[in-house]
Amino acid sequence: MYRYSIRVVALVVGSLTITCLALVACSGPQPLARAIVASDELAYTQALADHKDDPAQAFLAMRAEELGIAADEALTRDQALSTTKNPFIARKDPVAVSHGAVVYKQHCADCHGQDADGRGTRLPEPLVEADFHDFSHRFASTLHHGAPRAWFKKITGGYTSETPNSDGTFSEMPPFGDTLAREQVWLVITYLQSLDADLRDDATAENE
Repeated sequence: MYRYSIRVVALVVGSLTITCLALVACSGPQPLARAIVASDELAYTQALADHKDDPAQAFLAMRAEELGIAADEALTRDQALSTTKNPFIARKDPVAVSHGAVVYKQHCADCHGQDADGRGTRLPEPLVEADFHDFSHRFASTLHHGAPRAWFKKITGGYTSETPNSDGTFSEMPPFGDTLAREQVWLVITYLQSLDADLRDDATAENE
């Protein structure tokens, strides 16, 4: 019994050690400059120019052309996506990470920061809740694959920070449910789930 207890304790300690090392190594989402494939950004920028003030329509038109389907079919497929389960796996899909990073750069970076560090130019001051390098976000991304339900809900429905600014006001994120296609939201989440430690050498070389 004594030896069994020692083995259990050793197993638990070993698991905790591995988890802690993983959290230390995974500092947060990949830098935009390394995550984005230039051709993906160019394609989305052009789509936005063709469909001004409607990012969702721009994205769906781009997706329809890419898949060789009608725009209505692209919309139908988008609306069929789950609101609780991410269809992409960040650590296995650098293409989705790149697409998500492009959407993030266009629509999220002004507040969340170019490095997803909560230091965007439109925030009155840095915000820990918007910092995806923060320990809580790293923990969620490492062990729970990014808390997708909560993140999807906040992005589509909007969010008011729980931490007040120094002047007593609270920062607010507007709802993007009517601005971005459902797939775009999942792609942004996929980018946020990506970790520096997961960046593949070949993916880095493609962006340079």
